[in-house]
Parts: sequence; structure tokens; C-alpha cells
Amino acid sequence: MTVSVRRGVRIDAGLAADLLLPADAGPVPAVVALMPYRVDALGGAGCRATLRRFAEAGYGCVLVDCRGLGSSDGPARPPFDPAEADDGVAAVEWAAAQPWCDGTVGMWGFSWGAALALRTATRRPAPLRAVVSLMGMLDPERDFVHPAGARGMVGPLAVWGVGTLVNQLLPPLARFRDPDEQRRWRQRVEESEPYLVDVGSHPPGDPVWRSRTVDAGSVTVPTLSVGGWRDMFCDAAVRIYERVRGPRALVVGPWMHSAPDDAPDEPVDATALALRWWSRWLGPRPGAAADPAVTAYVQGAEPGWRALPDWPPPGRSRTLAGPVASAPRDPTVGTLSGLWGIPNGGFGRPLDQHADDARAVTLTGPPLTEPLLLAGRPEVAVTGAGEPDRLVVKLTDVEPDGRSTLITGGILTGSDRALDPTCYRIAEGHRLRVVVADGAFPRIWPAPGPRGRLELRRLEVRLPVAATAGEPVAVERPSPAPDDPPWVTDTPCWEIAREPISDRVAVVVADELAADLPDSGVALRQDTWLRAAADHGTADLHATSTVTARLPSGERVVVRVELFLDGRDDAVAGTVRVDDVAVAERHWRLPLPPEPGRRDERGEQQQSGTGEEDRPVAGEHRSVTAR
Repeated sequence: MTVSVRRGVRIDAGLAADLLLPADAGPVPAVVALMPYRVDALGGAGCRATLRRFAEAGYGCVLVDCRGLGSSDGPARPPFDPAEADDGVAAVEWAAAQPWCDGTVGMWGFSWGAALALRTATRRPAPLRAVVSLMGMLDPERDFVHPAGARGMVGPLAVWGVGTLVNQLLPPLARFRDPDEQRRWRQRVEESEPYLVDVGSHPPGDPVWRSRTVDAGSVTVPTLSVGGWRDMFCDAAVRIYERVRGPRALVVGPWMHSAPDDAPDEPVDATALALRWWSRWLGPRPGAAADPAVTAYVQGAEPGWRALPDWPPPGRSRTLAGPVASAPRDPTVGTLSGLWGIPNGGFGRPLDQHADDARAVTLTGPPLTEPLLLAGRPEVAVTGAGEPDRLVVKLTDVEPDGRSTLITGGILTGSDRALDPTCYRIAEGHRLRVVVADGAFPRIWPAPGPRGRLELRRLEVRLPVAATAGEPVAVERPSPAPDDPPWVTDTPCWEIAREPISDRVAVVVADELAADLPDSGVALRQDTWLRAAADHGTADLHATSTVTARLPSGERVVVRVELFLDGRDDAVAGTVRVDDVAVAERHWRLPLPPEPGRRDERGEQQQSGTGEEDRPVAGEHRSVTAR
């Protein structure tokens, strides 16, 4: 089917959107997505193939710039603000009223975009009939910014914080010379605060985070939740399924934080899954046959896709318990868990955990006399002297040769002692290991206080074991279409280095994204680099991201953002150049409370601290606009 594309369409409430419509079709259902990462940049490019396939299948597609970004009006809201739902409701109601729409609307999104769709659904706009959530989250504090209540490091600050600031500073691309586009952009460069400053201003437990959660229990429309066992939002994807009160389905694969279509392991055509959901609840074939309620990829031994009647499937509990010895508290442990708790393009999977296990408190069970299928959330009980405020717990599969494979894990704070959900088969002859430390570097900042020892006496883990009588049924999932155009190419690099004398560890991540957008004439490249380092006294974080864009109007735009956090000069800076002329420059001191393991501005090591009196002043900057 031929697809028509309309760029920069003004819709209600000052929002702007791109439309992809099936040509010469009668009124059709609409599918709406809010894009928090710029419709005209890499965020929009990443979902272009999906939009085209939706339109070719007979759906009108509306891709909306969130308020304060791209071509939409107004200043940007704080990230994850509840008022984001206002934009979603406005877009849904606008789409339903268009002559090309039959009055029914679905919403979908990836990551933050999925949360935006779910947040809109909690408002229950009448035309909204179904939602597809891809790698979605519900609680931005505990799912992302401060994982399980521990202050986040590389993910929210370096990867997401720096990347979103690039988008906030990036000038208009497809219509660079349009006076209205220039006006919006100049105003934002002068007045907008980076999302990075906002998340840095609110430490774990700040009351503002409670106002930014999404109440999935208020969602009553049919919802498909797609998640990954190695994704940072794995638990959130399962919670979405557990809490939604309308018809629901869950698909979880062995993926990290990437679209299932692009995953390096067991890729699945997520667009086809969404089309089946639309066909069932929106048309053009309402009442289409339903997929299983839960489809999960079993990891470990005898891997493969299985259909489950529900989540968790029927089963029983099995306990692994015993006494343990103490171990030194190590702030550099966690690097071998990879980037599974950090937003990335699907690279950085967990490595052999053996060396990290040796730096922690461990309990290893005997060899299994039969295979064991774990399906659910393991729960951990810890007894000991001087138990710290947080514990990082892993469950691993130990092979006869000693290799230790990460099954699941969790950061335990407060009374919650559940690990992330998993679906993993452990082979006969393998052993289960529980590993406890107080660090997960570089996902979270090192723990406060003197190093000392982790004085634990006993560990106990309750394992959710699937019933053998109800062995899941093998199913097939659609493979990605081989002829989908590669709108965005990704060239990643990940390195871990440990200095043997000081025991200082450094994690370096680099990534190059590139896209040529034939429907707008824009060519984009984004180069991102970050380095997180820690030893037994300090930790620091340095990150840069540069976007280079060649525009159809002939200009060459370069936006560069640099972040440095070491407790002395915590700051982020951004510059914008057009044809090698500096047109904007901004600089912000970050209001991060003193971090454990970092040094303050006097060079003194900080042992603790969340005191307001120690925060540097936010918003210090200088700027100039010349175009």
C-alpha cells in the first residue's frame, strides 16, 4: 500500500507531529506515539520503519514531538511529569477527530515513550482502545534514575542525561530556516533546564518521585507489554502485565534495552506483534485470534520460546539457605554484570561472574540432580551484623568448570527483598549461587561509609520453580523482516580495565549512531563516549556526546555536550555550531548532593551526605545566540 508522509503538522495544544497515512484508504484506525527524543532526529529515525509498516497495514500513524521539544511549542516539562498525559490526551482526541480516522485510536511507545502511552491511558480518553508498551517503565525513580532506591550513575546521568541534553540543544533540522522553528529553538536554548539537572536535583526518596509514577492499575484498555530479561525495565514490563486491569498480554525475550527487532540474540519482529494486537482490538480485523497470555523466552539450558498460561506460571517454592562468611566491602564490584541495568543498544551483556563473585559474600548449593526451571521473582532473606542500607544480590548458574552465569539480580533497599523476575532453566549437574555485595558499579554510585567488611551470617533465597507437570508449550515468534531498511546504524564499543595495584576499575562505553533520512533530506551522526572509574576511595564520571547533522538547506550543525562529575567541579556544558560558527553555549553546575566515594570541592572524601546545605547552586551558565 502506498504511504503518504506529512511532516510538521500542527495539532491541538501547540503540538507538532509527522503523519504517515495509507494513501487512498477510507477512514482507518489511528496509532499515536509521543516521541520524547525528537521526531526529526535519531529518535524519530529509529521508529520510521515501524511507522511505515503500520501505515502499509492500514493504520494512520501520528508521531508527536513532546512539548518543549522539536517542533512542538512551549518549554519542556520536567522529565516524567504527570502533565505529560495532557499531550497524550490531546493527540489521541485530535487523531480521532480527523477525516482520515474512523474514531478508534491505539497508543504505543518504546522506553520513556511506552510510559507516556501508559500515562495517557490512565486518563482514559474515550477514543483510546489499546496500548502496546515496548520496554516500558512505571516508576522513573526506582526503575531508572535511582535503581531500587540507590543513586544511579552511568544510566541516568551519562547515557540518558547527556543524550537528552543534545536533543534539547539541537536546532531544527528539516526546516532549519523556518522563522517559527528558529524562534522556538532560540527560546529553549536560553530558558530550558536540562533534564539532567532535574534528575540530579532529586536524590533517592525525594517526594517528587512519587508524583511521577504511572499507575498501571488505572489502565483498563487492552495492553500488550513487551520486555527483556536483561533489560533495566524487566521488572517494570512484568509489573505492567500484573497490574493492568483490562485485557493484557506479556512477551519477554532475552533482550537488553533495545527494540526486539534489532536485538543481537533471538530478535523478534515486534512490529508484527503490535500489528496482531491492533488487529485484535482496533481493526481492520477486530476479533483476530489471540496470542498466548504470556510468551516467555526460557534462558539457560534448552532455551527457546514457551507459552505460559499466566505470570508467574503454576509452581512451588524451593529454598537454598546456609551460613556464609564475611567479605570485604568492594565499591568496584559489579562490572562483570555488564550493561544490563543501563540504557544501551543491546550490547554489553553480562560476562562470566566468577571474578566478581570472589569479591562478595557467596552461598553455593550442591549440584542439581535434575533440571530446574525458575519462573518468577526469587526472594532473598539476609541475616548479619551491621547489615548496610542496601545490598546488591545476584543469582547465578555455576557450571561444572566454574563458569558463573548471571540469572537475575536486584538492588535491595528497605523491606523489599525480591529480585528481578526471570525465566531460566538450570541444567542437571549445575549449581545455584547467591552472591551479595554492596556495589553494582557503574550502574550505581559506590556505597557510603568506611569500607570495612560485609558482615553477613546467613543467606536464604526462595526460588520460584515452575511445576514440571505444566511444562510450557513451545511456540514460534515472528522473525524480523529481512528487507526492512536500516534507518539507523549502530557501532558500539565496551571495555573494562582494572589496575592491579590500586584495584581501580574503569568502564568505557563508546557508540556511534548514524542515519540518512530520505524523507527529510537530513543526514545524522551521533558519537557518544563515557568513562566511569572507581577505586576504594573515589569515583568519577566523564561523558561526551556530539551530533553532526547535514541539513537539506545546506547547513552543517554540530552540537556537543560534555559532563564531568568528580565532586569538585560537577558540571555539564553544551555548545552549538552552525557552519563552524558558535551560535550557542550553555554551562550548568549540577545540584548533585555529595556522593559516597566522591570528593567534595575541598578534595575531602565524602563519607555520606544528602544534605541540602552541601548542594552547589544549579543553573549557572553563559549563553550567546547569533542566528
